Amino acid sequence: MNDKASRYNIEIEYYNGILLYNSLTNRILPISLKDYSIIETLMEHLPTFRQKFPELYSAFQRSGFIISPDFDELAYLKLQNKRCIFMNRDYHLTINPTLDCNLKCWYCSVAYAGAKYDRERMSDEIVDNLIKHINLLVTQKKANSILLDWFGGEPLMYFDEVIKKISDSVFPILLQNNVKFRQQITTNATLLSEDRIRYMKDMNFDFFQISIDGNECRQNLIKRYSDKHGTYRDVVDNINLLSEVIPDVSICLRVNYDKQTLKNIKDIINDFTEKSIKCITVDFQRVWQISCTEEMRKLLEKAKVEFEKAGFRSRFWAYRPFRYKCCYADSINHYVVNYDGRIFKCTARDYGEELTLGHLLKSGEIDWNDGILSKMFVKATFENERCENCRVLPLCMGPCIQKNYDALINCKQLTCVYDNVEYSLSSFVIEMAKQRNLI
Repeated sequence: MNDKASRYNIEIEYYNGILLYNSLTNRILPISLKDYSIIETLMEHLPTFRQKFPELYSAFQRSGFIISPDFDELAYLKLQNKRCIFMNRDYHLTINPTLDCNLKCWYCSVAYAGAKYDRERMSDEIVDNLIKHINLLVTQKKANSILLDWFGGEPLMYFDEVIKKISDSVFPILLQNNVKFRQQITTNATLLSEDRIRYMKDMNFDFFQISIDGNECRQNLIKRYSDKHGTYRDVVDNINLLSEVIPDVSICLRVNYDKQTLKNIKDIINDFTEKSIKCITVDFQRVWQISCTEEMRKLLEKAKVEFEKAGFRSRFWAYRPFRYKCCYADSINHYVVNYDGRIFKCTARDYGEELTLGHLLKSGEIDWNDGILSKMFVKATFENERCENCRVLPLCMGPCIQKNYDALINCKQLTCVYDNVEYSLSSFVIEMAKQRNLI
């Protein structure tokens, strides 16, 4: 049998040439227009290609543009997806100490999702139950690694009562059992302090996602304290402090943007120290109530370039090669522990009873809702005609498990994430080619 062309070959036009890109192998080959017209014909007659240009043919094989006849790329993706979802003992627990917050941003997903917006925190009883649960992951589930991911609400509102109490209790046990242990947090950073940061360093906090809503003027309009004072200086100062105390920390600076934010976002660049810039990856995220326009796309690309010129890293969140799943929450071993002991899959949904996956018991065990779980995991989220025939599937791996479940129970058709994406696939591939000095 003859070799065949990969189903994931994509042609990207770039000035006077073509970037041949394979979304499964993430390999790029720049080709002139003149040469590409020849190669395009040869790709339809692979035996001739192999005979006339054996070295180039071998290069195409190594890069995944040409594959063996018995290699089923879609089946390979399904296998890798199953390995990521089911075949590991790595646990990722997202913990909501509270759904309350010391700030009130107009776009907050907790408020808009219709969640019960109260001022309760995780009780001492639930804290104790959660400590027991983590112990069970070590002793019964034989966990290889455990990641505690603090969320909310603003998790630092109950630093001593929840975060510190749980960390102090489980850290020694995890060390004794050689379980890899990391912690991370999503926070507005206003409640950080040097003492807290030093403690968090000792407790293996190595990743902070911190949101910012624009330059000082814009941020202070959106993120304000109850006395109406702005938060910008506190947030920036604490980010700079983080990089001083934890030099190898990873900081995801989430820029929540609309058109107005993007116009002046470059103003924040000079407020960060050189150490901070080395730690920061800028993640531009459109406020979900705002539609994307062509003007916004252009402003976004311009802002991205300006940050990268200043030394910041940035990323295309929609294009993620070699992930083999859409979201970290797709894993069977990821779940959200709400402050009230109820278990959920996703933090971007209403914490309503109909989405409750289970309840944390006094014993530390979880009473799972197998009815919901079985529907969620009955098949891969991309096992549908549109995704399976998409050349970009290896970069997104279909819808997330929560959206897929929502569509299933509500009998709705899923939309594709790339239908309304800010960055084009062309922009992603061209930027990678530049980073690799291919163009």
